[in-house]
Amino acid sequence: MNRAPRVLGRDEIDELMVRHESEYDGVTAGLMELESHPGRQLLDGGTLIGRTAEQWETGRRAITLLWGHREAYGAVLDRARELRARRGRPLRPELEELSFLLLGRSAELAARDVPIGQRGLTDPALHVRRLSLAELIEDMAPAWREVTAVVEAADAVWTRLVPTLDRVDAGITEAEAGIGRLGGLDAVPEQAEALAGIRRRLEAARTLVASDPLALGSGDDRRIGTVDVADLDAELRQVADAVRHLTVVRGRFQERVGRLTAMLDELDYQEGDTIRRRAHVQTRISDKRVPEVPLRAASLRERMGTVTGLGGRGDWVRVSRELSALENDVLGARDRLAATRGHIDAPLARRDELRGLLQSYRAMAARGGRGEDPVLESLYSGAKEMLWRAPCELEVAVRVVIRYQSAVIAALDDDRPDDEGEQG
Repeated sequence: MNRAPRVLGRDEIDELMVRHESEYDGVTAGLMELESHPGRQLLDGGTLIGRTAEQWETGRRAITLLWGHREAYGAVLDRARELRARRGRPLRPELEELSFLLLGRSAELAARDVPIGQRGLTDPALHVRRLSLAELIEDMAPAWREVTAVVEAADAVWTRLVPTLDRVDAGITEAEAGIGRLGGLDAVPEQAEALAGIRRRLEAARTLVASDPLALGSGDDRRIGTVDVADLDAELRQVADAVRHLTVVRGRFQERVGRLTAMLDELDYQEGDTIRRRAHVQTRISDKRVPEVPLRAASLRERMGTVTGLGGRGDWVRVSRELSALENDVLGARDRLAATRGHIDAPLARRDELRGLLQSYRAMAARGGRGEDPVLESLYSGAKEMLWRAPCELEVAVRVVIRYQSAVIAALDDDRPDDEGEQG
C-alpha cells in the first residue's frame, strides 16, 4: 500500500475531510456555474472561426481536465468517507490508509497515451498520473484561469455588441413593416433595396460577433470587422425617414387631393373671371399693355388626374414628388393670376384716379374765382370727354389732364397778389 508522508490522528483526519469536502463542493459549484454561463453556452453552441476557435479548443481541453480532476478528487473522498464511516475510532491500518488518501498521491487520473517519440523502448504506451488532493487543486488552477478568461472575454464582446446589433435589427424590422404597409418592395424599390443592403451588412457583423468574438475585443463599438456601425445607423435613419414620410403622404393623400381639387376649382373660376374682367377693361380702356390671362387650370387638372392614378396604384414615391410639385405649381399659378389681374385692373384704376384729379382741380378753379373761365372750361370739357369716353385712350387722357392741371395752377398764380406790392 502506498504510504502517506505521515500518519494522521483521528481529529486531524476529520478536520482534513471537512476541508476537502468544502474544497470539493467549491470545485463542483464552480464547474456547474461555468457550464451554465451564457458565454460558455454560446461558445459551445456556435460555429467558431479564427482566434476564438483556436482559444476555445484549448478551453475545451481545459474543461475536460477540470472535470477529470474533479472526478478523481471525488473518488478519493468517496473512499475516505467509506473508510471513516466503519467505526468511530479507526484502527491503525485505517488511519494509515486515510492519511494516504488525504495527504498522499491517492488521486488517479485517466491514463493518456505517451507519444512514441517521448518514451523509451521498454516504457509503457499509457501513462497514469497520480496526484494528491492538494496537487489536484494546484493542477486545476491554470486550466480554470485559462477557460474562464476565454469565456469572459467572449461574453464581454457579446454583451457589448449584441445590443447594438439588436437595436439596428429592430430598426430594420420597423422599416420593413412600414414598407409592407406602403404596399411592399415594389411600391418603394429604392428604400427596399437600401434596407436589404443594410440587413446584409448587419448579418455579416452578427456572424462575425457570433463566430469570432475574440477578434473584436478592442472595445471599439464603431466598427465590427468591415462594418461601420455609424454608417449603418445613418443609412437606416435615411430609409426610416423616407418610409415615415411616404406613410404620411399615403395617409394624407385624399386630404391633399381634396384641397388641391378645391384650389383648382377656384383657379378655374378666377381665370374665367379674369378673362371677363380683361374684356371689360378693354371696352373701357384703349391700352395695348393690358396683359393676356395665363390659363393654367386645365393643364394642372390633367396633372392632378395623373397623380390620382399614381395614388390608386400605390406608387407613393412618385406621388410624393408629383403631388408636392403640383401643389407648388397651383400656388404659383394662383399668384401669377392675381398679379395679372392687378395689371389688368391698373388702367381702370389709373383712369379713375385721373377722373378724381380732374374734378379736384375744377373745384380748385371754382374756389379761386375761375369757375367760368372759358379757357379752363374748354380744357376741362376736353379732358372730361376723354376720360368718360369708352374706350378711353389713357395715355392721351393723362396728357390732357396734366395740361388742365397746369392751366389751373397758372391762372390762380396770376390772380395771387404780388408779395412786394402788399408790403408797400
